[in-house]
Amino acid sequence: MKSSVRLSSMSVSVLLIIGFAVLFTFASEWYSNRVELEKLAYRERILHNDMEHLEVVGKWTLDYVKIEKALTYLLGDRLSEVSSRILTEQLWQISQSYSLDPLIILAVVAQESRGNPLARGRFQSGRFSGALGLMQIKLETATKMGRRFGVIVESEEDLMRPEVNVVVGAAYLIRLIGKYGNLREALVAYNLGHSAVDKLLEKSAPLPTSYYEGVVAKYKDLVAHCSFREGF
Repeated sequence: MKSSVRLSSMSVSVLLIIGFAVLFTFASEWYSNRVELEKLAYRERILHNDMEHLEVVGKWTLDYVKIEKALTYLLGDRLSEVSSRILTEQLWQISQSYSLDPLIILAVVAQESRGNPLARGRFQSGRFSGALGLMQIKLETATKMGRRFGVIVESEEDLMRPEVNVVVGAAYLIRLIGKYGNLREALVAYNLGHSAVDKLLEKSAPLPTSYYEGVVAKYKDLVAHCSFREGF
């Protein structure tokens, strides 16, 4: 015996309406959730970008404070408040522009002049070597570097100004890093002169390392002194 179920046209219509209603409700819910998820994703991207920006700003601030602490440690009251602020800003800008740790530059200052802005280099004989100021840079070299970086250097007195001396000295060091491709050879060249280093490299002769090791030791001392474990 066969059974059959017959639906009236009205019942079919009702079922279709219910089906469309369920489908519409589901589609609306899905679309609403999708829009909400997109809003959440957008907010998350904005928040992520804000966090990255804050991290960058935070690093910039810490770098600035680190330079201030290092200058106070090295120079003490031998640097006026105005010169200290100018030099801090210059070192910060150099470090950002060339991705160079500012404490490397200040380690060279410590090695070259022990933080004496009026230092005048001497040969072992006692004769004046021509090296001047914090980074013990010679007038001829400073003048060339100054032209490239828009810093006017015309006399020895100019090189006795810390904000001039360190900028041209840092510029020279950066140029040497670019020339040799590494900090070790650049520092040796800063000390001996690039011509002397070129000759040694051409002969495959070993480079003297005492100056480089001295700068590294002073860099480590500055890093230890300027760490933020205390007070930050």
